[in-house]
Amino acid sequence: MQNINQSSNATLSVYRVMFGPQGWADLPHGLLHSIIVLLGSTRDLLAFIATCPSWYAAFMSIKSTLDMLFPPVIFKNCPDQTSSAGSNIGNTWELIDPAYPSTPLRRFSGPPSILDKMADVKCSYGHAIFSYGRSLVIMDVLTGTTVAAPPFPLNQLCYRTLISPEASPDSYLFVSSTHCLYAWRVGSPSWLHCDFLNAHLIKEMVSFKGRVITGIRQKLYTVHLAPQFRVEVLRVACRDYMDPYVLSGNLVTCEDTLLLLGGNGEAFSIDFSTEPAKYVSVEDGRLKKWAFFFGKKRIGQPRHLVNPERMGLKGGVVYQLDENARVFSYPVDGNQNEELEPEPCFATINAYLARNPTSFAAWV
Repeated sequence: MQNINQSSNATLSVYRVMFGPQGWADLPHGLLHSIIVLLGSTRDLLAFIATCPSWYAAFMSIKSTLDMLFPPVIFKNCPDQTSSAGSNIGNTWELIDPAYPSTPLRRFSGPPSILDKMADVKCSYGHAIFSYGRSLVIMDVLTGTTVAAPPFPLNQLCYRTLISPEASPDSYLFVSSTHCLYAWRVGSPSWLHCDFLNAHLIKEMVSFKGRVITGIRQKLYTVHLAPQFRVEVLRVACRDYMDPYVLSGNLVTCEDTLLLLGGNGEAFSIDFSTEPAKYVSVEDGRLKKWAFFFGKKRIGQPRHLVNPERMGLKGGVVYQLDENARVFSYPVDGNQNEELEPEPCFATINAYLARNPTSFAAWV
């Protein structure tokens, strides 16, 4: 499951003959995009990115569409290390392919690194968001590039996530505090903010067909970025028999579908073709085309994988990290409160983490 697809090997061989090594950088982005989607693992993808600036640019131009094609990897913190001279060399962060945990895909360490000062971490859409006091730094975990946001206006930060709305060419960092939601357009000099009584209760945000949607308890809200930054209730008709516990489930954007995954195994899609929108029961078997990846307690931005069998994983399954960063699994249409069993597909990473404990790990 970790090797490059044979057809992509054949494609690369053909162009090696046609162009020679010096011609690889001149391949058109359209052709490079067709190669990227044939790669067999994140390790292969990182090798592609590192080939040359032109290939890196081709990757960046379709990066937002690749999340569902490659299984997530684990971003983890290592215990503080000390050099032989006795000096502290700072925090070390690793990007781990669960299939080969002993050989990190990337390692980030310091000092001198601003990441050493960061006390809290959240992960969202392939990025790690580090925060300390009023300082926030966003790291792209695949490329290692970082960007610092302007100082946050307050000392209290609640929810943090990075989202690139489909209808916008920009990415936004959202941060909530008590009764207020803030947004920073990456690269801009200042923060936007709007009053929102329940901002501190936000647990997740998703982008779906130009909308930014957040769920709080049993209600959904739309976050508008233009012409004015504001939040409004998203009206969704509920059937009388719907369990309130289901309405507090997780939002997941899967291709052209926005799913609500309840904790008791029920799943609904949200139909926006009517006014108000409505919840529609997901047909039996439809969930099997996706695998879902959640962090501990199903808090934060979930990931999903389309046609997971091509990567040796199972469809219709939730792969969840527990408090000790071990991977467990259960059917997405099952009850998440049942006792979880370690996932056999991830026995290697579970054994590795048992020998190398971490204070933080998340899917990215």
